[in-house]
Amino acid sequence: MMHNKKMDQLSETSILINDKNQIQKKYSFTQLSIVREEDDNQIIINQEYENDKQSDISDFDIIESNNDNINELNKEHICQETSLSVLSTADLLRERLAFITGGTCNKSPILTFPDNPQMELTQDKYKKLVSYLTQVPSENERQLGFVIIIDRRSDRWMTVKSIMAYIEDYFPYSIQCIYLLRPNSWMQRALSRITILNEITCTHRLIVCRTLAELHEYLDASQLSKDLGGLIDFRLFEWIERRAAIEKLTQSIHELSEMLLVFIKQCDEIEFPNAVESTQQLLLQHSTQKNELEQELRRIKTWGHSLLCIIRQQHKPSSSFHDNSIDENNDIHNLILSPDQAAHARACANALTHVDNSESVLVQFWTLHESRLNRCLALRRFEQRFKEIQSNFIQLYNDIIQLPDLNTSLLLFECYRSDNSNTREEIDQTLIQVDDLSQRAQTMISHATLLANDGLDLIMEQQKQKSTAYGIDSIEPKCQELEEMKKKLTEQIDEKRHNLRLLRTYIDKLELINDWCTRGKDMLAMHPIHLSNDKAIRSLSELEHFLGDLSTINLDELQHTLTPEPLRSMIIQVFNRVNDVRDLCEKRCEQLRRLAIPINRPVQRVHPLPLQQSESLNLIGTTTSILQQQINEYYPSSDIEHNLSSSSSSSSNNNNNNNNIIYSECIIAHNAKMDKKQRHVVTELLATEQVYVEELRIVIEGYMLKFDEPERYRYLPPAIIQNKSILFSNLPDIYAFHATSFLRDLQQIYDDSSLINTRSIGSTIAACFIKRVSFFHIV
Repeated sequence: MMHNKKMDQLSETSILINDKNQIQKKYSFTQLSIVREEDDNQIIINQEYENDKQSDISDFDIIESNNDNINELNKEHICQETSLSVLSTADLLRERLAFITGGTCNKSPILTFPDNPQMELTQDKYKKLVSYLTQVPSENERQLGFVIIIDRRSDRWMTVKSIMAYIEDYFPYSIQCIYLLRPNSWMQRALSRITILNEITCTHRLIVCRTLAELHEYLDASQLSKDLGGLIDFRLFEWIERRAAIEKLTQSIHELSEMLLVFIKQCDEIEFPNAVESTQQLLLQHSTQKNELEQELRRIKTWGHSLLCIIRQQHKPSSSFHDNSIDENNDIHNLILSPDQAAHARACANALTHVDNSESVLVQFWTLHESRLNRCLALRRFEQRFKEIQSNFIQLYNDIIQLPDLNTSLLLFECYRSDNSNTREEIDQTLIQVDDLSQRAQTMISHATLLANDGLDLIMEQQKQKSTAYGIDSIEPKCQELEEMKKKLTEQIDEKRHNLRLLRTYIDKLELINDWCTRGKDMLAMHPIHLSNDKAIRSLSELEHFLGDLSTINLDELQHTLTPEPLRSMIIQVFNRVNDVRDLCEKRCEQLRRLAIPINRPVQRVHPLPLQQSESLNLIGTTTSILQQQINEYYPSSDIEHNLSSSSSSSSNNNNNNNNIIYSECIIAHNAKMDKKQRHVVTELLATEQVYVEELRIVIEGYMLKFDEPERYRYLPPAIIQNKSILFSNLPDIYAFHATSFLRDLQQIYDDSSLINTRSIGSTIAACFIKRVSFFHIV
């Protein structure tokens, strides 16, 4: 029955429009909408940040990955400065031309144009009010569309036509339904029956109600204000005050969000310095900025919670609002609030949620950014320590290089014939310095090993975190360089120590060799050849004992495979010198052995066979002619300076000596009838002359001919080299005279007994010199 009555009333007083064409117009945003838009943007930022949380900070770029969100926030910020706010629309709101209480119909917000005939609603006022009030609900509620209530019970139909025209001309969102409380005066009811309703043009669903009771049949009274017969105690001035506080809060949140984005962009785009001090300053600077942002976040959060508490405390719970409980997600703790207070609480809770999201973004970003700064700082410290160790390595290596090396020591030891105690002390001092440098090197090597391990730890830490290898390209080569520097320094110290110890051993051995060679020369000089058998035997024993001392020196220790080339050359020269002295001593021993043989003097005179005499004379003549020919070849123009440089000459002279001795023995046996005393003088003189000629030959071959050899030249002092002519003088001429002239004359005297019997020995020997008086020169 009631349903039929209701349908009749609708047929008389309302026009239902089924076609709903949405009108899209430009509109501006309010502060609350900015907070909700930023909340959505921060969710996107949080998702991007969470995805990049496990990646390296170099790959994390919150600015570049959210360019669209930043542009949108920038646009909202521009709109914020130019759009309407509760303070800019407060004068219109106080006129009660329109308001929104927070009530809903099927989750669509209700916008009320109250019955206020004293105030005229112009089109400009309408656009300004609608632009602001439609931004108060949440974005989801706005997308569902609005329910509009137009209360014109005390007004005229002309105002109805005006506001309907305004709505048709501009409304920023879709409209679910328009409820019109038509004018109730007698005249206006009459006009509505005639033409007014037909003149109203509306593209939205329009329901015309004559009374509040009819309106309550469509809308719940709990969602309507008291002037519409509802339960909402809407206090306009208190609502404006709450909206101003919420918008001020959202303004601060927006500025904080902008500061946060600027901070993130600045941190992400900054180029890290290359010095430890600069990196530490950068870390301190960013930490200070981050702490300031956190402090501002805490201040705004405290402010928001205080405002939310004020909204809750001022509300007195009523059982009539049991349908308006707020969800836990809005952090209202299921309090039963009136729709207008619930809207304020939701706005404040959304603002606090945005603060929490901003704080979460700051914490996540700072965790990654601080990790990147710490890795950069660790890398810079690694590089600084590397430079210090590298500088110390270079300095230590130069100190080792500057120590006297083997070549320098050899040059200082060039004059090894003199006292070498200074050189030995210098080498011992250098070895002490090498040991000190070795201790320093071990300390540096331990530091380098520790640094290399720290570098490997940095690489393993990055690989463990599965982050981009930040600085690995710089760490790995430096670790390899540290290993090379350690190896090079160790090898240099070992080589230096080995060479110095080897040189020390060489000096000790060389001192023994010098003593041995000096003793050999002294023995050769101080022990002349004696004709006495006893003296010859004694000299031979001393030389053989002296040669036996050479085995105790153990020269084989100097023949080391690792001996460097400069020292190896010196050792070869020392061996050559030892061999020379040994050869001279062995030759002297050979002569002494021949002289030590006792001469058996015949008791009776024996005539030698002519053949033997002829062979003996031929042998003597051949030997003498060969020696004379060699002297003439080596010393042409009668200015003899050298003699007998080949091995064949030495062999010939040895045969000459043996032949001379055999010939002397034959002569002695042949001339047994000679006078005993004269024969004894001639025999002794001939033997002495033969020994003298042999000694001259040894001196020429062993000293004079080898004087200009390159390998021996360096051992000679400059004073000796410059006085060569004084040292040897006319020694070749003396040798030529005695070997080719005087010795031959003595042999002839010895062979011819008639010479001895007819003349005195003195006259005969003097005649050898007198007939060659032109050969002698006074020096």
